[in-house]
Amino acid sequence: MITELTGGKLIKAGELYSAQDVFTPTKPARITFVEREVINDKLVAALRTPGKQLVVYGHSGSGKTTLLVNKLHQLYENHITTRCISGLTFEQLLLDAFDQLNNFYDAEKVYAAKRNVSSSLQAEYVGIKLQAGAQISSEQQTNQQRVLPPQLTPQTLAKFLGTARCCWVLEDFHKIEPPEKRKLAQVMKVFMDMSDEFSFLKIIAIGAVGTARQVVEYNAEMRNRIAEIYVPLMTDVEIREIPQKGEALLNFSLSSRVKNGIVMYSSGLASVCHQLCLNICFAADIYETLPRHAEIATAVLEKALDRYLEDASDTLKSSFDKALRQLRKGKFNNGRLILEALLQCEQDGATPAEILTKIKERLPDYPSGNLTLYLKQLQTDERGALIRHDAGSGRYSFSDPIYRAFALTLFGQEHSEVDLTISREDLARALNRLFADVGTLREVK
Repeated sequence: MITELTGGKLIKAGELYSAQDVFTPTKPARITFVEREVINDKLVAALRTPGKQLVVYGHSGSGKTTLLVNKLHQLYENHITTRCISGLTFEQLLLDAFDQLNNFYDAEKVYAAKRNVSSSLQAEYVGIKLQAGAQISSEQQTNQQRVLPPQLTPQTLAKFLGTARCCWVLEDFHKIEPPEKRKLAQVMKVFMDMSDEFSFLKIIAIGAVGTARQVVEYNAEMRNRIAEIYVPLMTDVEIREIPQKGEALLNFSLSSRVKNGIVMYSSGLASVCHQLCLNICFAADIYETLPRHAEIATAVLEKALDRYLEDASDTLKSSFDKALRQLRKGKFNNGRLILEALLQCEQDGATPAEILTKIKERLPDYPSGNLTLYLKQLQTDERGALIRHDAGSGRYSFSDPIYRAFALTLFGQEHSEVDLTISREDLARALNRLFADVGTLREVK
C-alpha cells in the first residue's frame, strides 16, 4: 500500500483520521507536525550533547512544545513532563518528577518491561516513596502539604532519571517564582555534573521569551552549558504546510484564497492555524477522513471566522480593558497611543523608533521613556498581552490579528471615549480590511 511521510510518521493511504487528531490547537501536533530545519538541527544537536541543559523559549502558540515533543519521541526512550503553575514550589517540582518515575521502578512493571534496574535502586525508590506517603498520611486533614523526604535530593532524583534514561521537561517554566527558579538553576548544574555517569540526563525548560536569560542570571556557571533554543513564529511557508497536510489526511481541498486567508490570519502562530482549520472542518461537517474527495468553498472560512470571533469576544474585551485602563490620571493615555500608532504601521509590526515617530506626529512632547515602559507592559498578562516583540527583527506587533481588527473598530468610532461594546458585525468589517489583500473579503449585511 502506498505510504507518505507526514510529521515523522508513515501514513497509510486509505487510513481514517479524525479531524481533532489532524488539527490540534490545544495539544502538540503529531501527524501534521511541520519540520523546521534550522531549529531542528540546533535542537537535535543539544539533545544529543551529554550534559547540555536546554531552555526552549518563544511566544505562546509558536510551536515550542510541538517541536520538542516530536523530537523527544524520535531521540529519547522516555521523558517525563511537569507542567508548572504560579505558586509551585521547588519541593513540589521534585516530588512531581519523583512520582512520575513510579512506572520505571515499580517491581512488576520493571519485570514486565524487562528494564535493567538494580534491586538496590528499586528498594531505594520504594523507601523514599513510602516515606513521602507516610508523611502526608500523618498530617492533619486541614493541611495536606507533602513534605520532601530528606533522601530525595537533586542528586538522588538525577540518579533515578538517569537510570531510567529519562529527561525531565518543565512546561511553562516562566510561571515559576524567581526564588524557585534559582533552585532549579542549581539542579541543572547538578544534572550537568552527573552527565558523565548518565549521558541522557537532562532538564528541558520550556518558557516564554526571556526565560533563558533568567537561568543564566541565577547561575553564571551555566552560561556556556545551556543551549538556548529560540523558536520563532512560523513562516508563511511553514504555516501553509499545516492545512496542506490536513487536506491529504482528511481527503478534501481548500482553495488558494482560503489557504492565503488562513496563513495571513494565523500570523505565524501554529495554534491559531490549527484552530481555524478545525473550525473549517466543523463548518463543513468533516469529522474524519472523507470517503470521497471534496472541494471546500471559500464561504466556509467565513463560518470558521465567525466561530473564532464568538469564542474570542469576551477575551477581547477583557484584554483591551486591561491595556487601556489608566491606573492613575496622567498627561498621556500610553496604552491607547501605542496601539493607535501600531495601527498606522505595517501589519508585521514596527520598531520602537517607528512607533515613537507616529506618536510624535500628534504629540511632539511625548517622552521616549514612556514608550519603552509601556511596550514592555503591553506584553504582560496584566495588561492584556496585546502586543509581542520579535527579538530577531526588533519589531513590535499585535500578538493576534484579531486584536488588530478589534483596535481598528475600537479607535475608528467617532467618540473619544472608548466603548468596548462592539458587535461581531463591526469586528467582521475590520477583519475584512485585514483580508482585503488576500481576496477573502466578505460582505457584512
